[in-house]
Amino acid sequence: MGALEDRFGSDGLWVSVVIATFNRHELLRRLLEQLDAQTIDPKRYEVIAVDDGSKEDTRDKLAGLVTKYALRIERQENAGAAVARQRGVDLASGRIIVVVDDDMQVKPDFLAKHLAKHADDNTVVLGRLRPDAKLADMPLFERFYARVLAQKAEAFAAGNAKVRGHDVYTGNVSFPRKLFLDAGGFDAQFRALEDEELGIRLEKAGATFAFANEAESIHGSDWTSMKKWMERAYRDGVYQAKVSRKHPDHPESSPWRHLPNLNPVSRPFMALSLAAPAATSFLAGAAIRTAAAFDKVGLEPVAIAGATFVYGIQYYRGVRHETGGIGDVAREYREFKRGVALLRSGEKGDASAWRTLTEGVKEDHRMIRFYAEKYDAREREEESGTGTGTGTSESRLSLASDAVKKIGFQLMIAYRVMRFFRQAGPGLGAQFMSRSIRHAFASDIHWDAELEPGIVIVHGFGLAVSYAAKVRAGCILFQNVTLGYGNDPETKLAGAPLLERNVHVGIGATLYGPIVVGEASKIMAGCVLSRSVPARSIVEAPVPQVGARAPVRPRNGV
Repeated sequence: MGALEDRFGSDGLWVSVVIATFNRHELLRRLLEQLDAQTIDPKRYEVIAVDDGSKEDTRDKLAGLVTKYALRIERQENAGAAVARQRGVDLASGRIIVVVDDDMQVKPDFLAKHLAKHADDNTVVLGRLRPDAKLADMPLFERFYARVLAQKAEAFAAGNAKVRGHDVYTGNVSFPRKLFLDAGGFDAQFRALEDEELGIRLEKAGATFAFANEAESIHGSDWTSMKKWMERAYRDGVYQAKVSRKHPDHPESSPWRHLPNLNPVSRPFMALSLAAPAATSFLAGAAIRTAAAFDKVGLEPVAIAGATFVYGIQYYRGVRHETGGIGDVAREYREFKRGVALLRSGEKGDASAWRTLTEGVKEDHRMIRFYAEKYDAREREEESGTGTGTGTSESRLSLASDAVKKIGFQLMIAYRVMRFFRQAGPGLGAQFMSRSIRHAFASDIHWDAELEPGIVIVHGFGLAVSYAAKVRAGCILFQNVTLGYGNDPETKLAGAPLLERNVHVGIGATLYGPIVVGEASKIMAGCVLSRSVPARSIVEAPVPQVGARAPVRPRNGV
């Protein structure tokens, strides 16, 4: 243990093990007992298990369990694994957090192997998931998952693939607690793929990734329902689309990345799942029954191929549900291909920055026209001279004409130019543009603020946007909006708002802190918001109190 003491010191907690559990107190007991046999000193680690609203209170079921290490079992109302794990990390005191699932089994050197891979304070370690020795007795879908995980693990172990953020899974992973908190922790809006979404943010926060082949956990799932597995595949598609929308700059997280690599035979069926999801629901049911029949007669390879096919159908049905109409599907797929083409082109410096500038301005302009047609506020906007209307022949003129007439569009062009300097290299140019925006539009927008192409600014003055703020495509910001840096009142974490797609923020609204405003939400005028809100929320300010003034007293009897 000398090397570990040199790295982590001889005092205090080295590691906190965090486990989210739900209706598995016997499996949890087995894991907690195995953690009691670890080779490192029990004084150097603790275990925090969070019961996510199980039918029976896990604390009562494990009340008699005695461990050499410090064990804490908490209980919460059912809110999902992400919330449970976040609570566990919030309660943790160790420098390194190890997250493991409640149905895993671990060897005595499990924690030591994880710690040995932590070379510095930016390392994230992915441990190996191995299937239970009784894999052959498990349902078909569990064998399907085991094969997928085994192929990926072999590639990591052999050095044929490098671990990236989107590879992170919470069945067996460890990371420095400070790095986790700096990245913002788990996003409670994700009831699936919360581990992949966290991994992407860890990568963006500067994490390096290591694979610990010997820090293995044995996975023996108790899932038996084929119906629930198919629902899970559908849900994976829904949340993969959500991850992709939150991280459009990370094409590896896009659900569209699989399409070009699909078997030519199955590709039309995946396309049909996107085009006609209701029709392919029947097809998926028939295919999984056929796969199960092949499995019963010993043709496991054929059965596994069938399960893979069914998973793909369900997955892309979920993607379609989250994406919207078939037109939205086509648009997002085009955007994905364009992003991949840019990455493959190898453009750097001025060339790439110029492309980003021009395409960003075009998309901002397109969104202006889109919203003008949607809300049909043409006459009012034309009268003000600062709106986004497109109703008259004059407003249908070129992008150049709109750039002259629409103040909000002018501000977005100035922002795109500022980002051009930021991307191309001359940082002084970006700072100069930031000061120019302040004087020209009375708006303070930092050059590191991320405003995706397709943002609409109405009236274009009085904005204050933090360097850490992120605004997704389709958002509308009215005048005097603040997206400010601040602390979460509960977690005390620092950061700035993330506005998901198509969020509307009204006049004079102030949003601050590391909050997430869910997609298609509306923040009404005058609101002050310091907490996250789910998709399609309406946030309203208190209604002003209106009363009658006191009557004027007569003077000198008059």
